[in-house]
Amino acid sequence: MKVAVVGKGGVGKTTLAGTLARTMARRNQRILAIDGDPNPNLALTLGMPRDDADRIRYIPSTLSEVIKGEGGAPNSLRLTMEREQVLCNYAVQAPDGVKLIVMGKPPDGSAGQGCMCASHRAVRALIAEMTIAGDHTLTDMEAGLEHLKRGTARNVEVMLVVTEPYYRSLEAASRTFALAKELAIPHVLTVANKVRGDEDQAAIEQYCARYNMPIIGMVPYEEGFVAAEMANTAPFDHAPGSAGLQAVEAIVDKLMLLKLPPNQTASQSDEPKRAADASH
Repeated sequence: MKVAVVGKGGVGKTTLAGTLARTMARRNQRILAIDGDPNPNLALTLGMPRDDADRIRYIPSTLSEVIKGEGGAPNSLRLTMEREQVLCNYAVQAPDGVKLIVMGKPPDGSAGQGCMCASHRAVRALIAEMTIAGDHTLTDMEAGLEHLKRGTARNVEVMLVVTEPYYRSLEAASRTFALAKELAIPHVLTVANKVRGDEDQAAIEQYCARYNMPIIGMVPYEEGFVAAEMANTAPFDHAPGSAGLQAVEAIVDKLMLLKLPPNQTASQSDEPKRAADASH
């Protein structure tokens, strides 16, 4: 299963991604977590010590290459090294056996030097080619909409759109949802986060019903998750047995029941309208 977690900045997508990964790993699932955010924080949310997180070797932008389509076919992407070599060179071990690969932040001195198009392409190729039978990839995407416009997560099978119970957050989630549907992602599902009570829940349900946004779970506002962030520890470790963690476990239960399409490769899923992106 290929899962991407997306959302507006501050909604808690990284907290959700890390907690999902740990929960799934505790169920004897093989998890490759991908931090696709140029401001990476997933390692800490997974429970890695700060010193270990700072030593992670980021994937290079040259990890993928563009294959020119022939006879009018669209361009496609492929990794420039074998899957096992990618894991050997760039994957690090996180708690509970989760493997983590990090896109990495822009280098110092790169302000004003253009977009991170090549890095986004590398993440897209990782998502497409790193999952093998019985494994799961779980990608924490960059906040906002840029990755959707570039099709970075176009090869995922499940996209979780995280929102808070406020109108502006819900409005941003609906825009994200619409773009994800344009990419023909099989399952686009909403996760409501930081829900404080019945009034919040009702507001979310009404908004999502209006825009045909199915809800896979509601995570309550969890003081234990806030305390974990302040203590620089993983929510999974800091708040065991909490209502927030139980809500994430319920989401995993539902994810495991989803019917998924046959796996696609990057070359199979690139469409003509994205060929221009591949050439950037």
